[in-house]
Amino acid sequence: MHTRRVRYLLQPGEPLTLPERTIPQVLRLGLARTVLGLDDARILTSPAVSIPLPRYIGGLPLRGTPGVRPDALRFPFMWLPAPLRERFEIDTGETISLESDDAWALRVVFEMWGSRLYDIETAGWLDVLALYDLDAEDPATQQRIQAWWDGADDETLDAIDLTGALVPETDEDSDWASIASLALVDSFDKASMALSAVDTVALCELVTDGDLTPLGTSDPARAVSSLVRIARTRFTSNSDVAALLAHLQAQCDSPGADGPQLVDEIIPQLSEIAQGLWTAYEPVLVEVLDSFTEDNLAGAGTENR
Repeated sequence: MHTRRVRYLLQPGEPLTLPERTIPQVLRLGLARTVLGLDDARILTSPAVSIPLPRYIGGLPLRGTPGVRPDALRFPFMWLPAPLRERFEIDTGETISLESDDAWALRVVFEMWGSRLYDIETAGWLDVLALYDLDAEDPATQQRIQAWWDGADDETLDAIDLTGALVPETDEDSDWASIASLALVDSFDKASMALSAVDTVALCELVTDGDLTPLGTSDPARAVSSLVRIARTRFTSNSDVAALLAHLQAQCDSPGADGPQLVDEIIPQLSEIAQGLWTAYEPVLVEVLDSFTEDNLAGAGTENR
């Protein structure tokens, strides 16, 4: 059995929640598609966390999901046990609702930190396959994993279970990540929107200057549409902004939309929206960064285990 760490999108020193520097989220989404093999419908993004996560449907395991790369199974978040895959029911005393994407994503990454499956100093994730003496880079191992993913029996792969690492042993320890995520999700959402607003303004400036490289295309119309679409994933909790961005998206995707015209008309509006969000939420970002550190979070997780 070997212990090794592998990287996924983040740089050494970056936490799993608020990034320490702004990185265009559109790039991370594209990289997540490539690294994991999941399509957009099975990738969950949240302004509360730094990385795209796989979306679990109905609390079921990911096994059998089309397109997943065999070497992606190195990452612990591809093997979440049932208590983490499933959404909690939130009872306010008046209504009962399922845990939101943001609260769920925060709960997952809090558990990853608390369980030391992610090491912030190296940005390394524990290689799950290496724990079972499987080399994710070996073509024969990849074929074996693909066969199992498609339904074949495999004694070793069938035995992989992270419950012991991610599920607390006692009931009194079980709620810390959920409590923390519910308490912090609103602040993290607003703080992350401030960071995303900075990214959006920077990308708007690049598109205006004709540099479409960060958006992975040479087509101005596609670049503008992609930028509006990613903004819609980052600013969902503000209903007025969401409605305005939906309107801009419709303009971008209308038949015969002219790329240079979209750059001239849509990009200034998007930049103005992002600048307004920065002004509104920058104080929350400062408060969160001043009061919340990775050391505190890791300590909270380990103290409750």
